[in-house]
Amino acid sequence: MPSLREFGYAGLVAVVFVLGTIGAAALQIGRARPLDVLAFLLVVVATVATVALRRSAPLWALAVAMAATGGYLLAGYPYGPVQLCMIIAMFEVARQVSLRISLLACGVAGAVAYLTVATRFSREVDVPALLSLAWLAWVVLPWSLGALMHAVAASQQRARQELVARVALEERMRIAADVHDVAGHGFALVAMQAGVSLLVFDEQPEQARKSLEAIQATSAKSLTDLRSMLETVRPAKPDVTAAPDDSDATGLAGLPELIEQVRAGGLLVDLDVEPVGTPLAEEVDVVAYRVVQESLTNVLRHAGDTAADVRIGRQKDELVVQVADRGIGTPDQAPRWGRGLTGMRGRVEDVGGRLEAGPRAGGGFRVVAHLPLTGGDR
Repeated sequence: MPSLREFGYAGLVAVVFVLGTIGAAALQIGRARPLDVLAFLLVVVATVATVALRRSAPLWALAVAMAATGGYLLAGYPYGPVQLCMIIAMFEVARQVSLRISLLACGVAGAVAYLTVATRFSREVDVPALLSLAWLAWVVLPWSLGALMHAVAASQQRARQELVARVALEERMRIAADVHDVAGHGFALVAMQAGVSLLVFDEQPEQARKSLEAIQATSAKSLTDLRSMLETVRPAKPDVTAAPDDSDATGLAGLPELIEQVRAGGLLVDLDVEPVGTPLAEEVDVVAYRVVQESLTNVLRHAGDTAADVRIGRQKDELVVQVADRGIGTPDQAPRWGRGLTGMRGRVEDVGGRLEAGPRAGGGFRVVAHLPLTGGDR
């Protein structure tokens, strides 16, 4: 339903059209029927319906505009601004309504317009059919322009929807990668520590106790990390009274804790971190940590009885993160790019780096990530 503001605006336009009709009639004296109350009523009805209904009910606006304008012309009143109502109404129908319906409306409106003016022209000119065809431009041209705008708007809407869907998909993939890194690493440590506990439960109860304590610590850390990731999707209300907690630090500063957790699970790890000499971009710091975490998780899962070397240092303008082992991998064995390695490569490429992964000469597996110190775009 149109608002009072729309009706007020329509009334103002109707006044302008009535004045324009009077001016047009002054130029057609003797060639058209003199204006009377019916003429002004038809102009007002066509104008008010067109302007007031053009947004809320464009098809009704077109129907009333064609009927009122057709009646006005068939009655023999002077040509004038009332004909603009056909243009406005047809344009709005084509702009707002689906192409199939607007094309049907254009066909009906065109037929009505042709019959109307053909009837009138038959009394005024010698070639009414030809002029009647030319009159169709009052309907066809506004429909063409409105249909073009409708197509452009629909294309833009599809582009926006595709963008939103792509962003949502990328966010889901990022969350899935985070969950994989945190949960996979935690479960791998828990499984190894649980296996150690079962082996030494009777002979070395103190070692079994340490393994169980490590399981508890690893589980608590993983749950904290998962909770932090879930809060990025639906943030919880912050507790301003709680003390800061650094136990979930993710970055090179959190590597010592990560290495201790892995060592508690029974994997020997040698860590060597050289000074970088410049502050790392936050996203690079996090990606470096995740590369080490996922690589050590893969060692725990797949490498068998071995040790791991973690080397982090600077080469020119890059941070180089290397994790290697001497496990069961052989030089002729192609790397399997499962979810872990694929997610790791995606993280590295997201910050403008590159990832190399494959078997080592002499046996084992090595992962090398080259990361820009200042971060970057994909």
